Amino acid sequence: MQLEAQQLPFSLEKALLPVYLVSGDEPLQQGEAVDLVREKAKAAGFINREVFHVDAKFDWNQVFAACLSQSLFADKNLIELNIPSAKPGREGSAAIDKVVANLSQDNILIIITGKVDKASKSTRWFKTIDQHGVAIAVWPLANKKLEQWLHQRLQQKGMSTNQQGVKFLAECVEGNLLAAAQEIEKLQAIYGAGVLSIEQLGSAVADNSRYDIFKLMESLLASNLPRVLQILQALKAEKLATPILLWAVLRELRLLAALSFEKASTGRTDITFKKNRTWDTKKAEYLKLLAQGNLEHWHRLISMSAKAEKIIKGVENGNDWLILEQICIAICRPNLARNGALPA
Repeated sequence: MQLEAQQLPFSLEKALLPVYLVSGDEPLQQGEAVDLVREKAKAAGFINREVFHVDAKFDWNQVFAACLSQSLFADKNLIELNIPSAKPGREGSAAIDKVVANLSQDNILIIITGKVDKASKSTRWFKTIDQHGVAIAVWPLANKKLEQWLHQRLQQKGMSTNQQGVKFLAECVEGNLLAAAQEIEKLQAIYGAGVLSIEQLGSAVADNSRYDIFKLMESLLASNLPRVLQILQALKAEKLATPILLWAVLRELRLLAALSFEKASTGRTDITFKKNRTWDTKKAEYLKLLAQGNLEHWHRLISMSAKAEKIIKGVENGNDWLILEQICIAICRPNLARNGALPA
């Protein structure tokens, strides 16, 4: 069956089907749809996860071996097949058709692709998925659909606003759902649960200083310490709310910690980059930072961020701007932290 992304949670509550195709060119909705299937499958006992990335040299026999075999153990398997082009080719099309029609009951298959065009929807492999499972296409949202999505997203975070506020948010994010999700997280960090006025939205979302936040993150990733300190002074002079700054810095620290853990465990970083939908142009900067600081270092800075949050909330005494500056310095210069130049 073919469903829209917002229908997926209701479908999963009814039954877990053997195959899910999640296609499209809107990364946030696609990623969240795949995560929903993963969570439901894991809860149903499909513990083992195997991921395949299809390229020109891909061996489709790997998929046959994974999908058509019965499990020898109690755990069942969640198998993910990534096809960026949404064009599996002749061999791939035949393989998908055979696998889906004969999928072992011990396995669930998620196929993640780019946008599936009209011609592909008439192919045998797509029709087989439609017959045995669920095909979900995610699309960029605009106008009323975007406003409805923003309203629901605010509700999920315990917030709401009037129609004028929703329209204002829609104009600010211009259809970019990743940016919209980040703005809503920022609003929650500043105001918490409750009803937001248009004035609150305007001061938090439309504030020109938010562009300086993005510049600060770019400078942190580039380890440009003089520029980082200059931007921090400007943000402080503009009386930027420190929860906004903490939210942005902590988001980067969590990604660095996840990358460091994957690197130490497997020697790779691609899974974390993919999960966080990191731009290719930014990957080299993250990898350069990883070479300077280890997992312990990033965890320490996350702990410092927790202390900063307590200071901001008044639970502990201290200078919130000072500790945030120390965290930023330690991101740019991990060696200073190792040499004891920063507080424990």
